[in-house]
Amino acid sequence: MIPTNVGSRQPEPSASAAAGDYEETVGRGVIDAPVLVHQSDSTIIYGLHTGTFIKVARDPQPSQEQITRLLQEQNVAAFLPESVRKREVLGISDYNGRTAVEFKWANGITIEEWLQKVDRRSDSTLQGEDFTVRVRAAMAIVKTLADFHDNGVVYNSLNTRDIVLSPTEEGYSATFIDLSRSVIVSRDDFSGESIDKVRAKENDLRTLGKLLYQVFGGSLEDLDPARIHSDYGDDGFVPTRKRGKHQLLREGLPIYLGSLISALLDHALLSTGVCYSDARDVYHDMKVYVDDASGQLGRIDLDDDMMTSRLRLPQNMFYGRQAQMSLILHLFQTSIEFGNVPVPQMAMISGCPGSGKSTLVDQLKQPLIDLGGCFIEGKFDKAMRPDTVLATALDRFFGGILETSKFVGNVQVSLRWRIHDILGSTENNPFLEMLPNLKAWLSEDSSQFSATQSNDIIGMGSSGLAVSSQRVKYLFCKLIGAMASRSSPLILFLDDLQWADETTLDIARMIMTDPDITHFLFLGSYRDTEVNRSHPLLSKLNTMEEQGVTVVDVKVGPIQKEVVNTMISEILYTPPSLCRPLSSIIHSKTGGVIMFILRFLQSLNADDKLWFNMGGKRWMYDLDKIRHTEIQDDVVSHMTHQMARLSKDMRMGLMFAACLGRKFPSSVLAKATKHEVTDAFTQTCIDYGFFQLDDVNVYMWQHDQVQQAAYELIPKNKQDSYHLLIGTRLYMDTPDEKMKDLIFFVVDNMNHGVALINDHDKRTEVAQLNLQAGEKALSSSAFQSASEYLLAGISFLDTESWSTDYDLALRLYDAASEALFVVGEFDTLMTIVEEPLRMAKCFEDKLNLYNNMIRTHSCTSMVENGISTCLSIISQLGEDFPTEITAEIYHREAQEVKRLLHGKTKNDLLSLPTMTDSNSLGAMHFLSHLLSLAFNTRPALSPIAVFRLVRMTLRKGMCNNSAFAFACYAGWLVSDPVNDVEAGYYMGKISVEMMQRQGCTEATAQIYALVYGFVNIQKEPWQAGLQKHLTAFEVGSQVGDMEYAFTNIFQHYNASLFGCGHDLSVIAEALRNYMQRAYQCKQINLWKCLATLLQLSHDLMGIKDNAFTPHFTEETCYQDAKLKKSFAVCRGLVHKRKYIAILTGDVISAATLYNVANEYTLGSIGLGRQIHMMVGEFVDGLLGFLLGRKYKGTEESTKWMAIGCKCLDVIKGHERNSDWNFANKMHLLEAEYYFCIDDHENAVASYRLAITLAREHRFCHEEGLAEEKFATYLMYCNQSDAALYHFTNAKIAYTKWGAKVLADRISKAMAILAPLCSRGSTAF
Repeated sequence: MIPTNVGSRQPEPSASAAAGDYEETVGRGVIDAPVLVHQSDSTIIYGLHTGTFIKVARDPQPSQEQITRLLQEQNVAAFLPESVRKREVLGISDYNGRTAVEFKWANGITIEEWLQKVDRRSDSTLQGEDFTVRVRAAMAIVKTLADFHDNGVVYNSLNTRDIVLSPTEEGYSATFIDLSRSVIVSRDDFSGESIDKVRAKENDLRTLGKLLYQVFGGSLEDLDPARIHSDYGDDGFVPTRKRGKHQLLREGLPIYLGSLISALLDHALLSTGVCYSDARDVYHDMKVYVDDASGQLGRIDLDDDMMTSRLRLPQNMFYGRQAQMSLILHLFQTSIEFGNVPVPQMAMISGCPGSGKSTLVDQLKQPLIDLGGCFIEGKFDKAMRPDTVLATALDRFFGGILETSKFVGNVQVSLRWRIHDILGSTENNPFLEMLPNLKAWLSEDSSQFSATQSNDIIGMGSSGLAVSSQRVKYLFCKLIGAMASRSSPLILFLDDLQWADETTLDIARMIMTDPDITHFLFLGSYRDTEVNRSHPLLSKLNTMEEQGVTVVDVKVGPIQKEVVNTMISEILYTPPSLCRPLSSIIHSKTGGVIMFILRFLQSLNADDKLWFNMGGKRWMYDLDKIRHTEIQDDVVSHMTHQMARLSKDMRMGLMFAACLGRKFPSSVLAKATKHEVTDAFTQTCIDYGFFQLDDVNVYMWQHDQVQQAAYELIPKNKQDSYHLLIGTRLYMDTPDEKMKDLIFFVVDNMNHGVALINDHDKRTEVAQLNLQAGEKALSSSAFQSASEYLLAGISFLDTESWSTDYDLALRLYDAASEALFVVGEFDTLMTIVEEPLRMAKCFEDKLNLYNNMIRTHSCTSMVENGISTCLSIISQLGEDFPTEITAEIYHREAQEVKRLLHGKTKNDLLSLPTMTDSNSLGAMHFLSHLLSLAFNTRPALSPIAVFRLVRMTLRKGMCNNSAFAFACYAGWLVSDPVNDVEAGYYMGKISVEMMQRQGCTEATAQIYALVYGFVNIQKEPWQAGLQKHLTAFEVGSQVGDMEYAFTNIFQHYNASLFGCGHDLSVIAEALRNYMQRAYQCKQINLWKCLATLLQLSHDLMGIKDNAFTPHFTEETCYQDAKLKKSFAVCRGLVHKRKYIAILTGDVISAATLYNVANEYTLGSIGLGRQIHMMVGEFVDGLLGFLLGRKYKGTEESTKWMAIGCKCLDVIKGHERNSDWNFANKMHLLEAEYYFCIDDHENAVASYRLAITLAREHRFCHEEGLAEEKFATYLMYCNQSDAALYHFTNAKIAYTKWGAKVLADRISKAMAILAPLCSRGSTAF
C-alpha cells in the first residue's frame, strides 16, 4: 500500500504494491486520483495508481525559484548516467496547472530511519558486527557522492532524509533522492573558474563529514566548530597541542576513520592540503580501510605517546618489497622440492644503507619457517670480529633448540646422529668449544652414541692451533650439510657481508659448491654503495658463479612515492589521500630511503611540525614549514643532528654506548659510564628507536647507522680518548677472574688509544691484554681477529720489552706468526718474524717461528728456501743431514735402518717408548717438513729423510711423526730397486697400528695414502682398499690436510677406473663433485689429476664434454703441467692417452705415447706402484706383443717383442705377490705372447683363463678386453662363429662397464663378421 500519512517522510512502498492502483495519462498531462504521500514546507508528493509519483510545489502559485528547482531535478537526472545511484525522474508534467516532476520511488529506507534501527541495537561503543554495518553504509554514501562529483554534479543536499539505503550482496547501495538543489558543473569549474560552484562542492564534503559523523554514532549537537578549528587563528596556522575535551568522535571509532571524518569537517584546513578536496579520495581511503587485512588501521585506543603527541615508530616496517619477497620464497620452495639440484642457488640482497634489506629478511623469516625451514641468521659489524659471526649464529640457533625443543622424536635423534658423525665426541672437542649450545644439545643424550675419541676427528696440528683454518671451514660446511634435510630445509642469512672476513666468505663458497649439501638456501645482504668490483665479496661471488652456482641478485632500492605514502598513512593512522602532500615532500627530501624517512618523521615530530590533535583525534602537520625544513644529505648526519638536541645525559650515554659496539650487556654500559646510566636511559633509547633488547639485559643498536650517528656525536679529535677511557674503566672495574668475559670490550677500546699511551708499563699492560684476547680468539678459531689483537699487542712493545718482558714478547710473536699463517698473511708473517729471530735468547725459542716460516715457504712456492731452512734447523738440532746425496750415502743410510730393524718384532716396534728429547722432537718435525718439500723438487733427499725419521724413532722413541715415517719406509721398500713387497706390507701394517696407538689420527690421510695407495695394492685385492681412501678423505678434510685428503680421492677413483672397472657413469658423477671441492681447496695439481680421470671416463662413455673446463683443455693442461714440472700430472695424462689408444685400437698413437711416458722419471718412494702405473705396465705389454705381430720378421718386431716380454715378467712378479689383481693380466699377456709365436693350444688356454679370472675377480673391463682379444685371435684362426660369440661377450662386458665407445667399436666388428658366420655363433 502507498503510505497516506502526511507531514513526515515514510519508507517508500515497493514498486509492485504501487503499480496498477491508479490510471493516468502522462502524455496528455491528465493525472487521475492521486494520493498524498508526503508534504514539506515547499513541496508535496503524490502517489499515482501507475506506481509512479509526482512532486509539485506546495504553493498553488509557485515562485520561479520553486519551479526552477523542480525543473533542475529533471535536468540533473537526465545529465547523470544510469550507473549513478539517484532517484529516477520520468519527466515533467502538469498537475492542476502546476509544474510536476514524475519519478519512481527509490526502494529502501532513509539514513534517518536506518540510524534509528542501528542505534537502538548498539551500546555506547562501536564494535563487532554493528560497526561493520556502519562502515558498509558509509562506503555506499561516499561512493554515490563520488559518482556525482566525477560526473560533474554537486549534490548540495546531503542529509539523513534525502539518502536511501538498500541492501546488496556487498553491503549497501545509497541512492540520492532529492536532486532539486543539485548543481551541474564542468570540470573546469572544479578547477576554480566558478568559485561559488567550487564552494558548493566543498560544502558537499563538509556535510559528508557531518553525515559520516552521524553514521558512526555521533550527534550533531556535539560538534564544536571552534574546537575543530582550534589550531587555526586569524593569522593562519597556529600549532597547538590543546588537550581539552577529546571525545569529539564516538568512543570505539578507529583513529583512521576519525581522521577521515575530522578532515572532512575541518574545511578551514583545505588551503593547507591537510583536508579533502575530492569525494573520490574519500571513497578510496574508505576502501583502503575495508581492504586492510592486517587490521593495523583499526586501532582505537590512544596511548600515552599519542596523548603527549609523541610519534612512536613500529619496528621492522615493511613496504614496497613484495616482488623481492616472492622471489626469495620461490627460491626456497625450489630448494625444498629439488634440493639444489641440478644448480645450487643463492640470493644476494643488495641496497644502500637503511633501504630495508634486513627488514625484508625479517618479513621472510616467519613464512620460511612456516614452510618447514630452519632459520639461522648472523650479522657482521664493521667494528667487531667478523670471524665469530657464523659460529655465533649457529650457536644461537642451537640455543633456540634447547629452549623450544624444536626437534623431537626421530627427527631429533636423526639430526643428532648426523651431527655426531661429523663432529665425533663432545668431550675435548675444540670445534664444539666454539658452539657451547650445540655441545650442550648433543650432550643431552650422549648415551645413544658409542664411545668415540675426539682425536678421531679433531687433533692438534703441527702449528699448535686448536682447530686449523681449513678444518674450521670443513667442519662448518659439514655441519650445515648435516643440518639441512628434506624434512628440515635450512636457511642461512648473513647480513652486511661487505664486512665479512675471508674465512667466512670461503665457507659460504664451500657450502654453495658442495654437492652433498641439499635443501639449503643461502641468503646474504650487502651495501652496494660499499662494494666495488675489487671487493672480496664480489670476487667470491664471481668464483661461485664460475663453479656453477646461480647467484640471484635481489635489488632493494629506494621505495616509490606511493609506497612512502602508504607507509606514512599506516604510521599516522591517517588516510592515504590526507598524507599525500606530506609524503611527496618527505620522499623528495629523503630519496625514498626507508630509514631516512622514519628518522625524518621523528625529527618533524620533535620540532612540532607533526603533532597529534586531540580535538580531531588525528595527526596534523604544517606542510609549509616541512617544505622549508633543511635536511642533511644522509641519514647518519641527520640523526647526529637530532641527537645533538637531546639532553646532556642522553648524549653522553649514547656516545659511550656507541663505543661499545653493536651489542653490549647493560652491566658493561654501566661500568663504562661509571654507573651513571640508568634503566631510564636504556628505556628512553628503546622508545626513541635507538636500541632494541636482544636478550635479557643485553642491548643492540637498532641499526648500525644509528650507532654511527651516536658515535659522530663525539668530536673526531676526542674519539680515541673516549675509547681509552672506556677501556680503562672496564679494566679497572673488572676482577681478574672475570676479565676473560670482558676481554674483547676492554681491548677493543684500549687499542683505539694506542697513540695516547706513552708510559712503558701501561703499554706493556695493554700488550698483555692483547695477548689474552688473541689467545682467546685463537681458541675459538677466530684467526683473523686473533692476528689483529696479536699484532696490536706487538705494536705496544718497544726495544726494552725484549729485556723487561721477554716471555710476553716471545708469546706475542709466536702466536701472531701462527695466526698470520692460517689467514694467509704471508708477507706480514715474514716481516714480523725477523725481530724475534734476532732477539730470541736461544735456538729453541725460535723453533715455532721457523716452523711457520717453512710452512709459508711451502705455500708460496719458495720450496728451495724452505729446504735450506729445514736443513739448517735439522743440523742445529743435532742431526747431521747430507745436502748432496751420493750412492754411497744412500746405501749407508738404508743399511743403518735395516740394521736397527733387524730382530725387532711387531710388538717391539709398537712398544717403543715415547720420545721426550726436545731436540729430537724438533728434528722429527722438521724432517717431516723436508720430506714434503723435497718430494718433487729434490727427490734424492726424500729417502734420506725417511731413513732419518725411522732411525730416530728406533733410537729415541715414538712421536706423532713416527707412524708417517714407517708408512714412507713401507713405500720405499715396495719401490724400485728394493721391491720387497712382503717387508713393505709388514711395515705398512705397523705404521697404521702405530698411528692408532699414538692417537695421532690427524695423520690418517697421509698414512692411508701411502699404505693403501702404494703398498697394499701390491698385496691385497684392489677393491679392499677403496673404502679406506674415502675414510682418509673425510678425516683429512676434518683436520685440514687437504693435499692428502684429495690424494686419497685420486687413489680411490684411480683404482675404481683403471683397476676395478666400476661403472663409469658413477665414477664420472663422483669425480665432478670432488673436482669442485679440490678446486675450492686450491689443490690444483690434484684437481688436474682428477680431471684426467674424468676425461678418461668421458672418452670411454663417448661424452664430448671437456673435463678440464673452464680452466684448460686436455692439451693446455698437459702443457701447463710440463711447464711447471708437475711430472705426476704429465705422467697421468700420458698414461690416460695411451690407455685409450690401446683400447680403441690406435696402436700408432699408443707407440708414440709409450716413448713420451718414458721421459718422466718416477719418484723415489713408491710412485711407480700406483695402480694406473701398474695397469700401464700391463697395457705396455699388450702394445709390445701387438706391434711384435704387426712388424713380424723385422727388427722393429724384435724391439717390441722384447718390450712385451719385459712387461710380462714385471706382471708375473706382481702376480706372485697378488694373484687376485694380476693373474688375469698375466694370462692375457701370455696369450698374446703365444699368439705371436703361433702356439695355438697355449694361446687358447691362456685366453680362456684370462677371461675366467677377470670375471671371477669382478674386473668387467678386463673381462671385455680379454674377450675382445680372444675374438681377434679366433678371427685370425678363421673361426668366425666362435669369434662372433666372444665379440658378443666383449660387448656385454664393455656395456656393463659403461664404455659405450668400446661397445660401439665391437658392434662394428660384429657387423663385418656376421656375414661370414653360420646361423648361430658358438663358444670356442
